[in-house]
Parts: sequence; C-alpha cells; structure tokens
Amino acid sequence: MTGPDSELDPAGRVDWLRELIHEHNQAYYERDAPIIADADYDLLIRELRFLEEAHPDLITPESPTQSGVGGSPSEQFSPVEHRRRMMSLDNAMDLEELRSWGERTARRLADLGNDSTVRYVCELKIDGLAVSVRYENGRLVQAATRGDGRTGEDVTANVSGISAVPQMLGAGAPEVLEARGEIYMPLDSFQALRERVIAENVELAAKGNRQKPVPVNPRNAGAGSLRQKDASVTASRGLSWWCYQLGEIIGAEEPPAHSAALAWLSDMGIPVNPETKVVEDLDGVYEFCAYWIEHRHELPYEIDGVVIKIDDLAIQQALGATAKAPRWAIAFKLPPEERTTILLDIQVSIGRTGKATPFAVLQPVFVGGSTVGMSTLHNEDQVRHKDVRPGDTVILRKAGDVIPEVVGPVLELRPSGLPEWQFPRNCPSCAEPLIRHEGEAQHLCVNPQCPQKRWASICHFASRGAMDIDGLGEQQIASFLELGLMSDVADIYSLQAEPILQLPGYQQLSVQNLLSAIEASKSRPLGNLLFGLNILHLGAAGGQTIAAAFGSLDA
Repeated sequence: MTGPDSELDPAGRVDWLRELIHEHNQAYYERDAPIIADADYDLLIRELRFLEEAHPDLITPESPTQSGVGGSPSEQFSPVEHRRRMMSLDNAMDLEELRSWGERTARRLADLGNDSTVRYVCELKIDGLAVSVRYENGRLVQAATRGDGRTGEDVTANVSGISAVPQMLGAGAPEVLEARGEIYMPLDSFQALRERVIAENVELAAKGNRQKPVPVNPRNAGAGSLRQKDASVTASRGLSWWCYQLGEIIGAEEPPAHSAALAWLSDMGIPVNPETKVVEDLDGVYEFCAYWIEHRHELPYEIDGVVIKIDDLAIQQALGATAKAPRWAIAFKLPPEERTTILLDIQVSIGRTGKATPFAVLQPVFVGGSTVGMSTLHNEDQVRHKDVRPGDTVILRKAGDVIPEVVGPVLELRPSGLPEWQFPRNCPSCAEPLIRHEGEAQHLCVNPQCPQKRWASICHFASRGAMDIDGLGEQQIASFLELGLMSDVADIYSLQAEPILQLPGYQQLSVQNLLSAIEASKSRPLGNLLFGLNILHLGAAGGQTIAAAFGSLDA
C-alpha cells in the first residue's frame, strides 16, 4: 500500500487516498467486513486532510474530509432521508489530542464572546451501528441506519424486533420524537452466535456445501444481523440498543442541555446508557477516559472509545459544525489492549495475485477478547522497520480491537546473537524466484502455475463479493485442483456432473446445486467479475467504478 509520492505528485496521492478510503468505507459500512485496522484508517484520513490543507486547490466537496465518512444506502433497503443530518465525529487518538480539542474549543468560545462555564457529557462509545428511531404520537413508525449521514436505509421491520427498542413510549410523548443511538450485539449474544455458526458449519462441511463466515467481532456481527432481509433473523440475534442523542422533536420544548435531553428520553422509556456522566471540566473528562481505559473489559458489550460532548445546547449551537463533524463533540479512541508473547517463526503466504506476504507465527496469547496465534507482517519493509526476529518476545495488540498486529520486539528480552530474518528468494509454494518491482513494497510470485496462487485466485473468484458461487468453497476447490478437474477460474464453467459424482461426499442433489450456482454466477454484475479476476491493485470499489464507466466488456 504505497501509491504515488506526495512530494512529486500530490494530486495523484490525493486521488489515490480518496479511492483507498472509499474502498475501506464500502468494506466497513456496506459489507460489514473491514479490511484495515481503525488506527490505519485514521492515518489515511489524516494524511488526506494534511495534503488538502497544503494544497487547497485539490479540495473537492466529495472528498471524505469534507463530506464525512459512511456508506451509501444499500439497494436491499429503501432509502430514508434524514431530516437532521447524522454527522460523524472527529477523533482524538490520545489524551494530548483530547486536551488540544478542549483548548481549541475554549479559544473559539472566547472569540465568540462566550465566557460561560462549560460542562461536558462523557458517554461510552459503543462499537455498533448508528440508527435513528422515529416515534409519532408515541408509536415507533420508522428506523433508519446512518448511511452517509444524509440518507440511510429503512430498517424499521428489523429494529422493531429488537426487545430493547420500545414500540410505544410512555405518557406525554410528543407528536414527533426522533431518538438516535447505537444498535449493538452484547458479548453473550456474540458468543452464542459464534457457537451456532460453528455447529452449522460442521453440518455444511459434511454435505460439501460452502461454510458460513464465523463472526469475528461483535461490531460486524451486530451490523450484519441488523441488515438481514428476514426480520425474524434479526430478532433471533439478541441485539440491544442505547440511545445517545435527541434528534427531531415536534410538539414539545427541547431541553436546554444534552444531559437533560437524555434524562427526558429515559423518562419516555428509551434506554440510555447508565455509565453516561456529566463532568464539570476537562480534568473530569480525562479521569473518565482513564477509568475506562482500565475497566473497558468489565462491560458486557464492547466499546472503542469515549464520546465527549459539550452539555449546553446553546453553546453547541454557537460552535456549529464543519462539513463533516460538530465542533462541540469529539470521540476519544481507547488505545488497543497489548500483550507480550513469543514470535515462533516468520512464514510467507502467497495470495491470489501472487503477493508474497510474511506473517508471524506466535505462541498463542489471549488479547482483545480472543486467542491469537498468527498476525500479518505485511511486507519485507515492515519486518525490517519493526526489527522482529523469530525467537523474540514481541508486543501484540488488536489494532482497532479487531486485527492482530505485532507492534515490535521487547529488545531487553532478545536472546544474544539472534539473527535477522531473511525474506525467502523463492516462492514457498512453487519454488520459483520471487520478484520485487522498483517502488513496490510487495514481493510477487509471477508463476501462473503456482499451486497456492491458483488455489487462492479461484477461491477469491468464487467468493461473496465476487462471483458468489455457493458450494464452491476452499476445500472443494483444493480437491478439484488436486484431481485435475480445474486449473484456473475459466475451468469452473467447464465442470461436469459425472466426474464430481465420483468424489466422496457428493450426491446428485449437491452436484446439481453446485452446477446451478455456477450457472447463476454468469449473471453477476460486471463490477463483481472485474473484482473476481484477481487484477493486481484492483479492489471491489475500483471494479465497480470501471464497470460504471464502461458498462460492459464490449465497450
């Protein structure tokens, strides 16, 4: 992940960053499957903002620094226009950045001639999916995801099945009340879902069918559960809800402070997180954040930070907002939990485009809610930069509390004379020489017959997000390659029933289902096909962009 040089080609770098951020937004908000750690994503946003500030002529209204982040509404659900925009928040990555925000806010208020005492509301930042729930005369009439902040997805039927979301409000409900909050999956519901999926996968594997993805974290599992086509599936997943803000209100006077609004919402029967706290100054904010850095894992749900808001709504109004975020609030991101373990080995895997990626084989250790035994090291430069060597005691953390990351070695525990790790000259799968092009970070296996590369490329082609061929999973592809039934993605469309029926575990129905799924894949959108073809540097977003521009393969 290098891209154009920011000094030599700032415009190219800006375009590259925007495309990369767009692809990550799609993965996070639309597919509920992030492919990058939160901290790394924040670095991309910060670099883009820095370049735009240095080159104002490159700023466009569509840039994620100007329009905010979020996903476009899915075609699966009807669009809902938010009457009041659901904005994202700026982040503070440490207490020093949080202090800078407080000082900056104080100066801005002084410039406005406002010398009022500022109180803050501290709220736990639930790791879930933001929704707006609208009540009319006390009855729930609509629920929508945040989407891109202006337009969300209508998930009324699904939200109505979540027991924590009241269908009717208490006495005195106004004509219109919009409550905004976070739908999330509690840890016990997440564990139950994981166990259920693992059990179902045993049965699917026995029948030769594609297994379901095992949920990796409560945030993605909760978002995926909310966005089900079948509302009864959502209702079965044990989701919950905390309200964090009053949106539109008609028929009642809006409380003068955010804390008062939360108390009023609670009186209406809407759940508000009991850990929310009003503090008198920034020192109280720091104490609240420091406490939850230490005690976050005592909660029955996952948090990824603390949201700090100025309590007085008049001061909020005076401060206003940028194009993407309010100036009166900020999200403090909790630092990742870290553990030490032993780096047993560094091995190299070959991906679908031939990328040779080093990864750490670790002595298993429990960190961030799960046991970790492996972690990517990305490329040779990262291994050199971190100076990690097999035999080292290393620091491991969950980047963004999702993706395992080796931070670096504990040098005082390094055994004497421990040699540096050397990147292999040859592919570990086919033994052909690996190459590294000038200016690129990755080594590549360019042998089209490389067994690991062929297997990975066919698996990707058949996967969800590409051609989505149900029944053609990793084990099936490995068997077909081993027996000579296929050698590349084109051979998928030449598979015949008779040879497959000779294989263990296959019966007439399962073979017919597989061939039907292969036939159905021929009607997938062009963007899916382009993404599935394993073109180097072409991701899902790039495939969709090219497809939209050209329309068909004949263009």
